[in-house]
Amino acid sequence: MNSILLNQKISRRSLTLNKSFILSVLFHVILFFGITFTTFYKIPLIEKSPIINVKFANSTQDFIGDIGQSAAEEINSYDTNPSLIKKANRNVYQPQKIKKLQANSLVSNEESMYLNLWQREIESTGDRLIPLKDIAYTDSKVQILATVDSFGNLIKSEILISSGNPDVDKMAIDILEEAAPFAPFDPKMLNEYSILEIIRDWNFSTR
Repeated sequence: MNSILLNQKISRRSLTLNKSFILSVLFHVILFFGITFTTFYKIPLIEKSPIINVKFANSTQDFIGDIGQSAAEEINSYDTNPSLIKKANRNVYQPQKIKKLQANSLVSNEESMYLNLWQREIESTGDRLIPLKDIAYTDSKVQILATVDSFGNLIKSEILISSGNPDVDKMAIDILEEAAPFAPFDPKMLNEYSILEIIRDWNFSTR
């Protein structure tokens, strides 16, 4: 009798273990296929559209120089921040320092933050304007010089190296002008110069 009871207990334990094993296997199978599905599921592609990517131009150094009274007068002909007009007027007849930022230039933390904000503003504007134009942008690259004053005003835009497509060149300038004005200079930047020249390669491509 004891032997029969013992066998029944063992059978029940075996059944319980078998159920646990089967449930464990099912759980891991479901988990495995769930992860596999999540990993290999592709998000539906958005309709392809041109995008703008601003990259550094090829250069090795910064350039700091001076510009004369005519450039200073040009700067002050633009709308400016009222809180800074008084300071600007004191310097209008003095030579204005200009800094040129090219690729591989050593930049301060303030300049790095400024350039990042500048680039984001341009890319955001490009994403908004490009789809409105029916232009072939495939693998187009144009190098642009953007001259910005201490208030963030764009005082000059120039194509340094054309993409070879006049429509692309014009669109790049339109994006730059539409993105302006940019942020005013950080006080530390303003103590060193009052005009910033930014040279960058603009790469147009499709997703």
